[in-house]
Amino acid sequence: MKTTALLLSLLLSLPLLACAPTQDADVPEVLSTVDETGAEGGEAPDAVPEEDVHEFAMESNILPHDSVGYCGNTITTVRCGGGLEGEEWVKSFWGSPSVELTDLLLYLDYSGDICRCLPEYVVETEFSDTAYGVNLTAGYVRHDGGQVSLTEEQVSLIESIIDQILEESLDLEVK
Repeated sequence: MKTTALLLSLLLSLPLLACAPTQDADVPEVLSTVDETGAEGGEAPDAVPEEDVHEFAMESNILPHDSVGYCGNTITTVRCGGGLEGEEWVKSFWGSPSVELTDLLLYLDYSGDICRCLPEYVVETEFSDTAYGVNLTAGYVRHDGGQVSLTEEQVSLIESIIDQILEESLDLEVK
């Protein structure tokens, strides 16, 4: 019985592992060509902006869409790269947090230009073939070559979902 359950769980997890993008999958190519001086491909260092300015969205950034129903076993994976002082982690989860995050990311208006800031998190959902790059400090999400500024409420929602999935007491993690 245990062997069957183990084999079944391994078989069910293989599609998730096979499709997982690399951590930098949603980072524009131009970022990987910037050297330690800030110069890009032979350009003078002053050609690269020193700092992007980010502001929270003040109006709706959600595209019109029909209401969608999700089943509670929609799986979402959040990957944190760790940054300068943080720790790296990956959490896959389902239930309400997965549905809330999936629904938010799916219908944002990604028509804005991409900044040079790197995402803090990479989020994979079952409803998109490509990952979402999320930066809560700068308040944006990027996806498929576009970016959207988040509202303060959306940043708070994503932060609370991340806090919730990191709590050990909740049994949301896919095993």
